[in-house]
Amino acid sequence: MSFATMKGGKPPKIVILGAGSAIFGLGALSTMMQSERLRGAELALVDIDEPGLETIARLANLMNVAWESDVKISATTNRRDVLHGADIVIVSVQVGPREEVWEMDWRIPLKHGVRQPYAENGGPGAFSHTARNLPLLLDIARDMEELCPDAWYFNLTNPLIRLTRAVHKYSKIKVLGLCHQLLWGYAMAGAVLSEHFNIPVPEHFHVHTDADNMPNFIPVARAALEHLDIKAAGINHFSWVYDIRDKKTGEDLYPLLRDTWFNHYRRDFEPLTREVFEIYGMMPTAGDSHMCEYLTFVTDPITKPWEKYDLKLQSWDGNRRRRASRKQLAKDIVEGRKEVNELRDVWRHNMLDEGIPELISGLVYNTNYYHQQLNIPNRGNIPNLPGDMIIEVPGIVSGFDIQGLAFPPLPEGIAELCRRELLRSEMVVDSIVQGDRQLALQALLLDPMVTDIDTARSILEDLLQEFAQYLPTFN
Repeated sequence: MSFATMKGGKPPKIVILGAGSAIFGLGALSTMMQSERLRGAELALVDIDEPGLETIARLANLMNVAWESDVKISATTNRRDVLHGADIVIVSVQVGPREEVWEMDWRIPLKHGVRQPYAENGGPGAFSHTARNLPLLLDIARDMEELCPDAWYFNLTNPLIRLTRAVHKYSKIKVLGLCHQLLWGYAMAGAVLSEHFNIPVPEHFHVHTDADNMPNFIPVARAALEHLDIKAAGINHFSWVYDIRDKKTGEDLYPLLRDTWFNHYRRDFEPLTREVFEIYGMMPTAGDSHMCEYLTFVTDPITKPWEKYDLKLQSWDGNRRRRASRKQLAKDIVEGRKEVNELRDVWRHNMLDEGIPELISGLVYNTNYYHQQLNIPNRGNIPNLPGDMIIEVPGIVSGFDIQGLAFPPLPEGIAELCRRELLRSEMVVDSIVQGDRQLALQALLLDPMVTDIDTARSILEDLLQEFAQYLPTFN
């Protein structure tokens, strides 16, 4: 591992690839442009969607003036024009029309009887989701090796474990995977402990990852962040609470959380999470709709456990409405129908904050920033998970490095579930890089949601055929 670090003391050069993203771009841009630490920084916006890029560049310039950010802004459709000398490269990209290809990741396995609630990070759909995006993410890393070899690669593209691992394994670039899924753990704990902290919780509250549910979800999650301190570790979308405390008093809240959830709270609230919590002794953080895709015991077609646990499916119309509304918000601002200050509070628009400015400031200005959710190579941080694989832990970000906290071993039952997913992720990554269909089939047969060889074979062939234009190594 290289401990070479960037030179602090001068404002950084930041490149955002996928800057026109309606889901990531607005929120990240707002928090970065408001950061005092990033005043005077150089910000290069890159997107192949020219109209979207033009809108986000105009928006950035409006923020720059209104908020006196003193940021040097440029925009281009060619990343190589701006990568030279970059300190941070933020990657939030998708290959293919976002909702259209993602929905096919879900529909093709469903045609063969495999029911995936989410189909992005787990399940057979995650294979094609990885396969489409991996070549581009590695191409970006190779450009960085040539043009900015000491820069940090911030990956926000899912499946996070697989794509972050690909960059780490197949390039020399320093890579960090970023996700906000721990908020779901906060929201669940906040709901269960709502009476203890006087947190308002909507009737029939749940934490399903659905665009239409975000207005209910975000206030509970934000209130929980004010009251709770959670330290969780494991793997992305499958992490586990080691410690939960009252942020103000330091009181250990695990006993109260267990007793309340198991004995005194709604039985219909994230019932799969509650049952897994009871069985394994640690609270999982991702919520039922994400966690279920890593478990073998929720796919039986006879007992239909998805009915018992009310495992809701993804809302494609909701996702499309969310994307359209954010694009419209950006247009309304740049065309003068709304004030730029509409975007000062990103939570107000159901946008999530990944802590991008704080992470950059930690690296550049040595602020020793504590971040709750870092996806980094395992350097013994979780001793009974494989070394060098991408795990998720909290840690410290400084001019020296990004350093994850060290945790005790996971309980062996949980560790084996995580090891299986890490091995499967490794096989998926290697199969895509090598264009190896046989290895891809083996990886699908390790998928908890696949229970039949012929089904796996048929799904793989259909996915490779459907997305052939995006899968150069398999052609």
